[in-house]
Amino acid sequence: MYKTHAERNTPKRIDENLPVRRYRPELHGVRGLAILGVVLFHLFGQGRVSGGIDIFLTISGFLFTAMLLREVTEHQGVINFARYFGRLFRRIFVPAFIVIAVTVVVGLVVFPPAQHGQMWTEAFASLLYFENIQLIQSHLAYEAASQDVSPFQHFWSLSVQGQFYLVMPFVALGAYWVARSLKTSSTRIMGWILVAVLVASLAYAVYVGSYAQDEAYLMTRTRVWQFAFGGLLALLIDRIQFSDKTRFVLGHLGLLSIIAVGFVLDGAQHFPGPLALWPLLGFAFVLLAAPSTAEDDAERWSAPRLLSNRVFAWIGDHAYGLYLWHWPLLIFYLTIRDREAVGIRGATVIFVVALVLAMLMYRFVEKPLNRLGQERRGRKLDWTSLTAGATVMAAGALIAFPQIPTAEERVASTLEINTDTHPGAMSISSDVPVVDAEPIPELTELHMHRPDYTFLDCRQAGGEEPGSDEVTVCEDPNAPENPTARVVVAAGSHAGHWEATVRSVGQAYNWEVLVAVKSGCILLDSDDPDQTMCQGWNENFIDWVGTNDIDLVITSGTRVFSNGERLGKGAETRWEQITDQGAELLLIRGTPRPRDGGAKCLQDERPSEECGVRAGDVAAPNPLLDMDLPEGTQTIDLNPYICPTLDQGEDAWCPAEVGNVYVWYDGSHLSREYAATLAPSFEQEMREVFPEYFD
Repeated sequence: MYKTHAERNTPKRIDENLPVRRYRPELHGVRGLAILGVVLFHLFGQGRVSGGIDIFLTISGFLFTAMLLREVTEHQGVINFARYFGRLFRRIFVPAFIVIAVTVVVGLVVFPPAQHGQMWTEAFASLLYFENIQLIQSHLAYEAASQDVSPFQHFWSLSVQGQFYLVMPFVALGAYWVARSLKTSSTRIMGWILVAVLVASLAYAVYVGSYAQDEAYLMTRTRVWQFAFGGLLALLIDRIQFSDKTRFVLGHLGLLSIIAVGFVLDGAQHFPGPLALWPLLGFAFVLLAAPSTAEDDAERWSAPRLLSNRVFAWIGDHAYGLYLWHWPLLIFYLTIRDREAVGIRGATVIFVVALVLAMLMYRFVEKPLNRLGQERRGRKLDWTSLTAGATVMAAGALIAFPQIPTAEERVASTLEINTDTHPGAMSISSDVPVVDAEPIPELTELHMHRPDYTFLDCRQAGGEEPGSDEVTVCEDPNAPENPTARVVVAAGSHAGHWEATVRSVGQAYNWEVLVAVKSGCILLDSDDPDQTMCQGWNENFIDWVGTNDIDLVITSGTRVFSNGERLGKGAETRWEQITDQGAELLLIRGTPRPRDGGAKCLQDERPSEECGVRAGDVAAPNPLLDMDLPEGTQTIDLNPYICPTLDQGEDAWCPAEVGNVYVWYDGSHLSREYAATLAPSFEQEMREVFPEYFD
């Protein structure tokens, strides 16, 4: 038989043991079961993570590894990228784009304007398949549904999947050409690549999960091993044989494992670490229990036979649409009904509506596009799909991108407060009369009116991320040439929210004001293994103070909660170490935390009093006054200028608006504007304990 030049020069072993091309009905059923579990646990299981997404990603690895390796090997190192991405646009992108567009339109109506910027940001990220990265950068953990959770949160998994689809063709090409150069099979090379990826990625998932589980859950690099697991299964499954009895037992064991995961584990706390092998092995057992060839029928009552029936096939057909629709419907329901969680009746309604929308999308979008791909195969369809998809993606991005607030827009403009109309804290400290005026800042923008340092790269990240024990410093943008004092506002964010206060006073008295904040890290001395980076930051900060000629450190002395006021563990040790370095220390008593989220409560048009704090939260004696503080340490209390009703009894409420200025920008921190109006009070109190700074 005549052989072509390519065939004569192709190593004989390169196509050995390629994955068999066959339809696996049980796989379609597993996919439907996995996504159904995700949806049901989101709606009826208080948001528990069931392992369904882990299976979903593994299935992608299984299918695409086999498909791409066959194509690149059978076509001697060539992949038809137009057909590949054109098909992805038809099957994956079009339904997702429809849901993104509808979610944005509904969100503009349902959500208050203050949330529109973040919504556009995440819509843009979802459209371009980097929503998981956006969630990490925004410090948004994967959470159970609530009014505060993004309606695009579920696109994190689709983003991870999309990134895999983008990279995997090049991995397949690389495996082929390495195999060709080594004169071995592309399957063998791909197998070793996948083993290396699985080991490295799983190890990295364990590492990241040890200090930042929220990031580990969302990160692509910690998830790649699940694609690799699926890919290895695709390479090996046709070479593993079991007896009928073993397959029967293995299938049901796998099916029960898939179902049981969400009832036993909350995957958000453990996945994608080693425990994620539970659902993945369950998936593998089900596939290994299937007949060895497509011509053989699965044994009656076996798991593959069960998963191949019409019910699971129907669920598999509609699973993608059900996943896309259920989450935004859930978030919109909670927002419209003003609920913190969904009940059984509400969950049932959401499930039914999501199912109806999934059926409509399958009937009028997914099925016609799939039929189009089968009936009109060819270069024209491939390039038309690719061009149309890229055009829609670009158009959507061009619409969304201008709506995303820039860093400059997020930083409030230079503080120029007319204290005649907006006295804020001065209505308490200086008896400035309060006239009739619209409160500031604009309520819809209140959440953005936080300290300047929070918008800058000089803020140290919170948590246990390696390297976050380094002291990073925000310089004074208006530093005088010859400052009378070098002052640093330091430690946690409750020290950082005094930035505008201290800078206002500092400019008047020629101070250089620095900010050194690690979010969530107060001055402490603790051996808590969950605070190793904070402990390291504290030690490094002490050294930094000693080597940078700091005159005064300003920080929070206590933390106030609704159930009491307390100091950080070992805080006294750090105070003494700071003064031993030659700096003086000013401890500002902790500030109260408003109920119901502060700004969000106001944006929901609830009374200012309901969005404030109970006077009893801060009415107890200041614990700092009874302490033997280190020499060079003083303390002040500014809470009387934050809560004007402190003298009216424990049950009085401190309003969220004082002197036509909103007090808190979130559920914990002072707004930039209110902090600025506290400057006269701060100066007055500080003069009593450190008069030398005002000479």
